[in-house]
Amino acid sequence: MVKESKFDKNRKFETAKTVVSKTKAASTEKVGASTPATTKSTVAAAKKSTKATVQKATVTPLEVIKNIELKVIESTENANKIIEIIKICKSNSNELEIIFQGIKSLEKIFNHLLDKDNQVMCLEFSKLKRNEKPTASKDPIIVFTQWLYKIYVSYVDMLKEFLQHEDPSIQIPVLTSMMNILLKESQLLSSLPKELFNSADQQPQQQVFYHISKSMFKTIISTMLLSNHFSSKLFEHFTNQYVSMYNDLFYYSLYSVNEICMSLVEQAKSNPEQFESTHKCSVSKFAENLFDFLTFFEPIYEAPIPDWSFWVGVPLQEFIKDSSATLKKKLKSAKFVKPASITDKDVDQLNNYWNTLTKVSSYKNIFSKAWISFLTLPLPASIYKHVLLGLPERVFPHLTDPRVLMDFFSNSYDLGGVTSILALNGLFILIHKHNLEYPDFYKKLYTLFQPGVIYAKYRARFFKLADLFLSSKFLPNYVVAAFIKRSAYLCLISPPFGSLILLPLIYSLLQRHTNCHHLINLPVNINKQQQQLQQKNNIGGLLIKSEMEKTVTSHTYGNDPFIPTEEDPAKCNALKSSLWELQILRDHYAPEVSKMAKVFDSGLKNTIDMNEFSSVSYQSMYELSFKKKSADVPLAYTLKNEFISDKDFMNDWKF
Repeated sequence: MVKESKFDKNRKFETAKTVVSKTKAASTEKVGASTPATTKSTVAAAKKSTKATVQKATVTPLEVIKNIELKVIESTENANKIIEIIKICKSNSNELEIIFQGIKSLEKIFNHLLDKDNQVMCLEFSKLKRNEKPTASKDPIIVFTQWLYKIYVSYVDMLKEFLQHEDPSIQIPVLTSMMNILLKESQLLSSLPKELFNSADQQPQQQVFYHISKSMFKTIISTMLLSNHFSSKLFEHFTNQYVSMYNDLFYYSLYSVNEICMSLVEQAKSNPEQFESTHKCSVSKFAENLFDFLTFFEPIYEAPIPDWSFWVGVPLQEFIKDSSATLKKKLKSAKFVKPASITDKDVDQLNNYWNTLTKVSSYKNIFSKAWISFLTLPLPASIYKHVLLGLPERVFPHLTDPRVLMDFFSNSYDLGGVTSILALNGLFILIHKHNLEYPDFYKKLYTLFQPGVIYAKYRARFFKLADLFLSSKFLPNYVVAAFIKRSAYLCLISPPFGSLILLPLIYSLLQRHTNCHHLINLPVNINKQQQQLQQKNNIGGLLIKSEMEKTVTSHTYGNDPFIPTEEDPAKCNALKSSLWELQILRDHYAPEVSKMAKVFDSGLKNTIDMNEFSSVSYQSMYELSFKKKSADVPLAYTLKNEFISDKDFMNDWKF
């Protein structure tokens, strides 16, 4: 038997015909009673009504909202006045106090009217939420639930509108109300057995049947992500008060992001204008909000025992499988007895639901899906750069299979410019650790060694990665020689700070790859007479002849076979060339560059830290030279005892 509800006890719901008939009868009695004998009383009543009208006109919107709240909670017959609160809030959209009072009053009203202990209301609400055909019945509870659901939808729409308000002071209380309504809706939608409605002690078993309303929570997430005023304060409130404290909210936040991205990605790619007109938010803003949202999340690798907590419902131990012993110990160990009114399928669904929320692997899996869905969107340039920078270190370790990003990084690397530089690290990790085949990797890297890279914002990162990529001793000699020669060539057409970045790279490559040492002593395009002269005078090709023997050449060489414009390192003739550029850099006008070029005279036995020079700039060079102490320089050979006077002004001049 279904427990009798408060609505059945009072029978406060009447049909529309009864209400109308009573209204007509009351008006007929009033008309018949208006005789000449009662004229004075009618005038007095009119005066009273006029005063009441004046007093009513002076009532503030806040007082109206509070009065309606009290009346609705006191009697269900006043429920139709809920619409007035919604109208007041919408007409005062810039009044923080009115909006705050309105949403709080509506929250109290709906928490009071939506009775989670009424099975008839729960079933009808669940049916309406799934967009099923309403039940055709004259039952006052069903009729009331259908009417109240329409008002509830208007209430949620109003909350969505205010959640996108430009003022965070309005956004935060609105979000709080939406989360509280999420809890109420989740309780209404949960499949509760009939036995629990009649049980005197419902709490031990009732809690296991509650699960979060995915559609409502997805509505909250999508409203924030599609907002042009998605503020950091709102996001901090959402993460600090909810997501980071409740595991079901954490999981279904990522779940909702994945669902939202998958549903909007095609429209965002094919028709951005339609996307903006439909959602009142540009694709770039949506991507920015998503990126800010996703950077907060990291998958759980260890169960946060004993801090497992859930916003909706609490599982029983019997519903948790393959979980930690500490978590099982924390959960209630009462033996679960399946109610007769639910099927084995319902039990399996609950079992899957709670196991999903209590398994560490679930969080890693949904984390991967959310990021992959996000990367399928058309990303604006600003977000694209941050994504390429952060993915290798912050996202790769947490993905179930990083190889799914091979196409993303390959396409990014092929774009050229700064994008290729930023994609280097991720692409190299995929090649090195995940067996990505990219045969043109070093060819593409070689083409990035252009004069413009010296001025790039990420030049320090680029040359550090380039040194890492070229550290393998299994690279062909022609590849390493091509990078060494291209770097030396760039030194001649770069500012001083560029040479200070490139020279340590050349030095490091020569140290690791001994087969390229011949580039230093290799004479290029000279005739036999010149070669004999060099051998006679013991003059090497450039700087060093043997390990410690220094040789300085003053000889003029012929044409360099190196082709600086060639993009293929195999065809640039680097192995046939010589590092004559280093000899020129020894006489560089900047003393720092000249000093660095002379380091090669030591036989490549010194150690140079590239990080020390990777961030060099004109400003840092100036500051360094300004701090250097120099010896006093005499300005005159004859000391003067006094300032120049009229007498001796021309004494030192001779004509």
